[in-house]
Amino acid sequence: MDNITIVLVSFFSKHHIIRLCKKLHKYKVIIVENSNDLSLKKILKKKNIKIFFPSKNLGYGCGNNYAIAKSKTKKVLILNPDVNISQKSIEHLIKESNKIKNYGILFPRLNSLESNKMFEVEKRKIIEINYKFVGKNIVSGCGMLINIEKLKKIGFFDKKIFLYKEETDLIKRCNDSSIKCYTLKNSKISHFGSQSHNNKISLEAELFRNWHWMWSNFYFYKKHFGIFYAIIKFFKKIISMYIKKNIYFFLNNKKYKICESRFNGLISSMLNKKSSYRMKIKNFNI
Repeated sequence: MDNITIVLVSFFSKHHIIRLCKKLHKYKVIIVENSNDLSLKKILKKKNIKIFFPSKNLGYGCGNNYAIAKSKTKKVLILNPDVNISQKSIEHLIKESNKIKNYGILFPRLNSLESNKMFEVEKRKIIEINYKFVGKNIVSGCGMLINIEKLKKIGFFDKKIFLYKEETDLIKRCNDSSIKCYTLKNSKISHFGSQSHNNKISLEAELFRNWHWMWSNFYFYKKHFGIFYAIIKFFKKIISMYIKKNIYFFLNNKKYKICESRFNGLISSMLNKKSSYRMKIKNFNI
């Protein structure tokens, strides 16, 4: 096995976790099971796999921090459960991590038209990135190889962020500390997106995602650029959401709930409240 640990943070993601683990038999694997699905322990009885069941849902960033603390290797490859990545792409990532000096994070490139075009224009196999690359269909936190020693200097994922913007925040802190981040042409990853849990919790999950998307976005800009910059950036959005949610109250109940969730997430972040919203499924507050 290579000197690397592969980390999977699961939240109602059993079918994806099982699918991925079939490819990862060559590596040490740590799974953080946030939805307390104990059946995974019975299904994945393999020497290379360790599964941890936290007492509460840690979220994505803190779930990864938890796994990093449990790992004993110098490198950690973080993968979302809902990705497709070949053995060849993983091997290429590891190979390049042994050659590139002083990197903080290496990203497989997203298998997309935007990524293909960028590498055609740049005509390079390795491209240095900054936080602005995230969201442009080129790189994503769905797959990232972390140099533990380098990132110890700045900390890993922000504990205040429960969901969304984790990788953007981490790359921004790397950029600010002159820690290099790269994306690699010959390592590809595909992300299904919003499919790391099953569909039985779809509506509640949609409200949950929308709340955290707005909370985390405002928090990111407030943290890195200041409260006044963040307020100016989101001023039109909050007015628009307030108007829409009042209109949808009379016309469309589902859209009203989604808009209200986005509005509440943004307001909570503006008021400096914690990222506290959790999904309530059956009898579990997760």
